[in-house]
Amino acid sequence: MRCVVVMLLVVASGRLSAAAGLPCALSAEFFGRHNVTADDNDVPGQICGGQCCGRGRELQVQAALRHTAESSTTLPIKRTASLLLNTKKSLQDHLTGLSHQSQNKTATLFTQLYRGHATRTVQPLANLYDDIRTILRAEGDLTSESLSAGPPKDLSVTTKTFFRDLFPVAYHNVLKLDSKQFTAEYEVCLKDAYEAVQPFGDVPQQLGTSLSRSLEAARALLQMLAVGADALASTERVLATGSVNCENRLLRAAGCARCQGHDARPCRNFCLNLARGCIGSLLSELDGPWAGYVEGVERLTKVDADVALRELETKVSKAIMYALENRAVSENKVRQECGPPATMDSPAPSSSQPSPGSIRRENLRAPPPDTELLQFAATLASTKKLFAGVADRLCDEPDFAADENERCWNGNAIADYTKPLVSSASLSDQKYNPEIAGSAPQDSRVATLADRLQQARQLLVSYSRSKELSAEAFMQGDEAGEEGSGSGRSYPDDYDTEGSGDDGSGDHDGQSKTYPNEPPPDSSTPKVSGGAPQCTSSVLVLLVAALLARLT
Repeated sequence: MRCVVVMLLVVASGRLSAAAGLPCALSAEFFGRHNVTADDNDVPGQICGGQCCGRGRELQVQAALRHTAESSTTLPIKRTASLLLNTKKSLQDHLTGLSHQSQNKTATLFTQLYRGHATRTVQPLANLYDDIRTILRAEGDLTSESLSAGPPKDLSVTTKTFFRDLFPVAYHNVLKLDSKQFTAEYEVCLKDAYEAVQPFGDVPQQLGTSLSRSLEAARALLQMLAVGADALASTERVLATGSVNCENRLLRAAGCARCQGHDARPCRNFCLNLARGCIGSLLSELDGPWAGYVEGVERLTKVDADVALRELETKVSKAIMYALENRAVSENKVRQECGPPATMDSPAPSSSQPSPGSIRRENLRAPPPDTELLQFAATLASTKKLFAGVADRLCDEPDFAADENERCWNGNAIADYTKPLVSSASLSDQKYNPEIAGSAPQDSRVATLADRLQQARQLLVSYSRSKELSAEAFMQGDEAGEEGSGSGRSYPDDYDTEGSGDDGSGDHDGQSKTYPNEPPPDSSTPKVSGGAPQCTSSVLVLLVAALLARLT
């Protein structure tokens, strides 16, 4: 009799196990997809209960859902941060490379003009371009105090110093003292007399102003791209903290139905209410600051530093031409300040001279970044509502939401979800969220991030306004006369879009040209170039050669 009872108990136990195993089979695919392997049904889960999840399995499901939520909500943030950093690196590399090409090009100009004495221009030229690259470096501390401190170099001062150091070499060339060199004392006097003589006219001031405005604006853009990426990285950490705090709700929404053996997904509005209240509300206060930051970046995406670097060698050529054309005026002023030239013998300069067209082979071939920056600006503009919609992405995940609100998991059973849907993730809407008890979760770091983004926008707008205010004056200057109407972006004529090193025109034979209407060399009135079409660097060099021949 006892054996019969034991057999009946075994049969009954098997039937119960089969009955329990059948509904759990519906959840097997879900568990397998999330690598949930624990099988400890003897200890019921504390949140879901149900015959399909013991304590160990419930914890694994909870961790898997939290990971899915973090990945889903942070993905667009990671992509946007990557966009900012990649654009920063690309633009920084482009402008830095362009500065090296421009430096080499200007050095070639000096080699043609000053021949053996060109070595004396190497250090002043290096100092100018080193300061330019220091401006473009835009690395290091991104604190509010550092960003408000301004650029590390004043390029207006740098440019003035460059032309001041260049003056003795240029004046030596004007006087045709190939076999002589100034004494050290006379060179010091020439540099001290630079302000009084003004040998290069107003070209140094114009160049210094344009370099400062364009390169400092580029630096601001590079810095603010880094600031934006850093702020986004911080929001990822906020979301990670929020998902930990919400992990019980996430488990109840997307895991409990499986633990109870149901093959059902959460109702869509149930997911949206939960995501907006538990996750989206954390970052909702960043909606406005982020949109403002994006607008600020858009205003600086036309980088004038590219044009400024391409034109630098041409501006230097223009300054040298001014000094040659007004040599008589400069000589009179120098004699008043320093007396007649004090010279001594110097080693014979090198007779080597670059062949015609060598500057053309040093063209700045890197294409302007306008197209890439326009694409970047368009992509970034699409993220203005980044934080407003970040939580809703969670409900695009198959495990977290069904396509409807009927016959789905409503948090308690397979039924309809009839609770009202909150319209957004804003904090003001969460008081009406049926899935959030009490106040919506908040993080003190969000206010700091909002302030940081607002400061970034203010800096970006300040540089863009400075550029806008200077645009009219820029176009009324001699650049406007050289470039025509000023509509659209203009580049020096020697920019080789095809990458060809050939000169192309075929009419530069290096012969001197005569100028019938040119005033005599002893004229006391400075002559100002302007109104003529923009010259290429090679044409400028030939004009300088012609003036030298004319004035000897």
